[in-house]
Amino acid sequence: MRKERLQNHISGSVFTLPVCAFITCVLWWFPFTSSTGSLFDRLNFDQSHFASLALVALTAYVLIEMNNVNILIRIRTRMVSSIWLVSAAVIESFHNYSAGLVAAFFLALAFHLKFSTYQHRDCQASTFHYAVAIGIASIFVPFCVALLPLFLWHQTFFLRSMSLRSLCAAIVGFLFPWILWVSYCVYKEDYTYLTEWVGQLTTYYPIQVSSYAQLTYHQIASWGIVSLFTFIGAIHYLSTTYYDKIQVRMMLYSFVIIFFFVEAFIALQPQHLDVMLPMLMVAGAPLMAHFYALTKSWFTSSIFVLSVMAYIALGYFNLFSQI
Repeated sequence: MRKERLQNHISGSVFTLPVCAFITCVLWWFPFTSSTGSLFDRLNFDQSHFASLALVALTAYVLIEMNNVNILIRIRTRMVSSIWLVSAAVIESFHNYSAGLVAAFFLALAFHLKFSTYQHRDCQASTFHYAVAIGIASIFVPFCVALLPLFLWHQTFFLRSMSLRSLCAAIVGFLFPWILWVSYCVYKEDYTYLTEWVGQLTTYYPIQVSSYAQLTYHQIASWGIVSLFTFIGAIHYLSTTYYDKIQVRMMLYSFVIIFFFVEAFIALQPQHLDVMLPMLMVAGAPLMAHFYALTKSWFTSSIFVLSVMAYIALGYFNLFSQI
């Protein structure tokens, strides 16, 4: 029997989530708004920070419920939500309210609702609700329109719960928030946002080196670290998938699909990195948690320690390097 290592103690501890939540609350008000004045005056206490913190907390709650209901990880752990909170705390772009955070919350909610359809043919209600969540997300981030076909494909071939009525429910659910939004715009006779939305959806920026050159070192570091450790988690899951129950296996495939899809979009359109990074993290957190919670070798323990050090370095680089 292999001994418990540091990563296993942290993954199974009941204190992990409260500690991560406390760290997030402390780091959320950094970086400083100025280099002068008292500590309290220099912190970022504004509406944008409060709104973003509320969205991050709501997303963490949805991830907790999703993990508890579906038992995505074979042991009792809060690593999914803990990784999400710590990642949000050390990435500066998460600290301001953005469309990406709203879309990430509704993406997490869509995952949770979709998993409840597993092998249920009469799941029109859940299908309708997760399609509504994707529809709302697409209002804030046009890219999310492409997520609905992926969700329907996964529900059909992996969750095996698709039927003609469920398909109709998904289409109606996706259109429902759009009908309300367009009706409001018509009532107000203000079509500015609609034209901007269509422009964002139809505009494709050619892949050029200059597109990557516009990214800051903070953006590159955040994207690189999140992608690296999520990729490790995805490879581990795909290589050990036979240890999980069939139901859990089919659900975790969904995170792998969405992670690589969002990753490909960012690689092709890097100017949207700040908006897409929260959604990348929602798909990546369960894969990272699966890796940390269910491995016990000295090699994986080394990777865990390396990831902790990388997150500490990222937090210092993003939040304190310019103080």
